[in-house]
Amino acid sequence: MKKFVVIGSGTSGLIAAGMIKRYWGDKVQVSLYYDASRKNIAVGESTTPMIHLFLNAMGISTHDLIRDLSTTVKLGINFKNWIPDTEYFHGFQEVNFWGEADNSSAVYSLTNDSYDGGLLFNKATTTLPQESFEYSHALHIDTQEFSDYITKMLENEIEFVDDVAESINVKDNQIESIDFRSSGNVTADFYIDCSGFNSLLIKNLDTEWNDITDELPIDRAIPQQIPYEFDEIPSYTVAEATDNGWIWQIPIGNRYGTGYLYSSRFTSDEEAREKYNSWLLEKFGVGLKTDRVIKYKPGYYQDAWVSNCLAVGLSSGFVEPLESTGIHIIVKQVYDFISLNSNLRFLEYNRKKFNETNLRGYKAIIDFICLHYNTNRVDSEFWKYMTENKTEWVTDFDEKCKYEFVDASNLGNNSTRFVWPLDSYIQVSNGLNMFDKEAIIEYLDSKRNKNQILEFAKEHHEYTVLKKNENKHIPHKQIIASIHK
Repeated sequence: MKKFVVIGSGTSGLIAAGMIKRYWGDKVQVSLYYDASRKNIAVGESTTPMIHLFLNAMGISTHDLIRDLSTTVKLGINFKNWIPDTEYFHGFQEVNFWGEADNSSAVYSLTNDSYDGGLLFNKATTTLPQESFEYSHALHIDTQEFSDYITKMLENEIEFVDDVAESINVKDNQIESIDFRSSGNVTADFYIDCSGFNSLLIKNLDTEWNDITDELPIDRAIPQQIPYEFDEIPSYTVAEATDNGWIWQIPIGNRYGTGYLYSSRFTSDEEAREKYNSWLLEKFGVGLKTDRVIKYKPGYYQDAWVSNCLAVGLSSGFVEPLESTGIHIIVKQVYDFISLNSNLRFLEYNRKKFNETNLRGYKAIIDFICLHYNTNRVDSEFWKYMTENKTEWVTDFDEKCKYEFVDASNLGNNSTRFVWPLDSYIQVSNGLNMFDKEAIIEYLDSKRNKNQILEFAKEHHEYTVLKKNENKHIPHKQIIASIHK
């Protein structure tokens, strides 16, 4: 039997401990050590469809979470004011056009100003297709509520220990043991670092920190929960751009989870509080009621798995949560670790493969987040910086969008490390007005079998619209109320 010690009882610790135990069962002993006096960072209230990998491992359905908790359904993200006075949506449901007729269905939709990114997602909607749980969707969750729920499910399967790690004993770049305040010296076959920004374990081992402050300078967050009685419940997260960052809005049960993300390079904490307070008063009629500022360093460790230690979630790195990648990264890391080590042998080959995949994933996330800042805004020092300091990948991708339509080959290295499907890149690019219609038309005209492609594109587009219109939509709030009964 292999012994795992997990440090940290936040979302990452519970997901890691739960997936490891549910997959390997009696082959492993899992002990989760946590400091009950420490307040967990309320991260990950807005998720991606990746959360279902964890939920499936735990035997939990969307229906279960809506019934038992204050969970709501998420079909995408509404981006407001990233180009001033405009908005666009990034939905999860894919058109699924690539690979057929050279992406011509999307080309046709774009040239007719009718591209919306999918069958399921209807912008500004507070309704859901009646088959919504069968389609690609994510969830809005109350993090503390969710953690308590998972803890109760696992209380008879893993060992929960309220204790504080006082020293990490390392020899030859390997963790030998951990000294705890009450439990004393504890050893394990493998250690999982879920200690958040502290990175209690991984920082003691030989791995390089990659700072991404120059690419994504946002490094502060002020969170606040707003009690709210919904007449209609949005089925999406809102990311609203401001002069020095952006504000999230997540509808959960009878409240909004909100927060202001900004860069300390361009605004002070005091200025940020004033800005956020004004926004809260205007939006909800309540002012800022917290002094809490979450500080973090944007970046990630080159190797998240070193020797007998794996860093998961915030312990391995953090990229601003514009696309709700907090829980996404946690689940993907644990899933990849388990998949590579199904025989519990933890081979060096597996370690290298994991780190390569994890590194590609982080780079793909950074590229995609940076793409959202391709707005050419110059109305503040923050936006001037983001416009003048585009990454090489964004610059190249932007240039391609001006002269040709994008497909998997246009994504460069991202084509081999999809975190999102191609359709996601197209939705964001289109929302930021990156495509040139004339260039797209020329793209069609350049095809040998142009007439055939165009006819297929028209038929596929009309079918997409038909299917979308056929979907009977039910109010989101009504669905939740019916499940609660």
